Amino acid sequence: MNSWITNWKKIKIKVKKILKKQPTDKQKTDWKSCPQCKKISYLPDLIANYYVCECSFHFDFPAKNRLDSLFDSGYEIIDTANSIDPDPLKFEVDEKYKYSDKIKKYQKITQQKSALLCASGKISNLRAVAVCFNPLFGGGRLGTVENEDFLTAARHAIKEKVDLWIVIFQSSGIDVHTGVTGLAGGMVKTIIAMDEIKKAGIPTFAIAARAVTGGTLASCYYKHDFLIIESKCVSDILFSGRRVTENILKSSDQIPEDFGTASGVMKAGLADITLESRKELKETLVRLASIILKRGELLDKKDSTTNSPEEQISTSLQKTSEAV
Repeated sequence: MNSWITNWKKIKIKVKKILKKQPTDKQKTDWKSCPQCKKISYLPDLIANYYVCECSFHFDFPAKNRLDSLFDSGYEIIDTANSIDPDPLKFEVDEKYKYSDKIKKYQKITQQKSALLCASGKISNLRAVAVCFNPLFGGGRLGTVENEDFLTAARHAIKEKVDLWIVIFQSSGIDVHTGVTGLAGGMVKTIIAMDEIKKAGIPTFAIAARAVTGGTLASCYYKHDFLIIESKCVSDILFSGRRVTENILKSSDQIPEDFGTASGVMKAGLADITLESRKELKETLVRLASIILKRGELLDKKDSTTNSPEEQISTSLQKTSEAV
């Protein structure tokens, strides 16, 4: 006669076999569960809806899909190939953990050489360069290779005299595995790149689409002319997390509940606009860029003739906010 212990062991074995058959990679399943409304959505339906759930929760938008939705047809991926070492410190722990192996895994998953995917093309007949951080590549790391990629994309934008520069931020910050090398490069190179773009008179747009933290936030993010939050779901727009910040303040100031969220950032005046949905991003970019570049044919006559550029931008932001 079998005891309950024996039966339990058999059940555990069956459960383990079932779990082993389940896909471990989220991209291998045709279903995604929404963390906000708990609804399970069919992946093809989500893709058709820009990875936005019916409850308006925004899932991570794959970098390639972002570029497809942003550019008109026929955009080109900028060749950012370089000889920079992605693991300059040869980081490893007891020969069991090698960061170089992690990088190879990221490259295999994303089919990218680095966390940045850079493209050039037209957005409603406006020439543009877009740099997109891929969170699947080390959390959207900003390391030694990414620093050089950022510079390469900036040089391309300046050489081609594009109409607008766009960076879609989904970054957990400077890659800690690169130490001072990554920190110095990320803080310096990206700022230099932004300064050169501004000297060329190219309007710049930063899009907070996910977490924007650490050295990424403290360097190139705030160098942009416009700071746009992709949706109300975006959080972790901060230098350090809530717990770390509370420890630094030592309870001298109370951290607000909306700390680092889209609403909290807007309340603090650290962003220009929060969109209701990423579906509105392209139209918003075109409208703002057209005002700056005085492309009156894309605007209402009233906006382009009776108001100053500053008033036009303010009016456009207000209209966009009212629309969403």
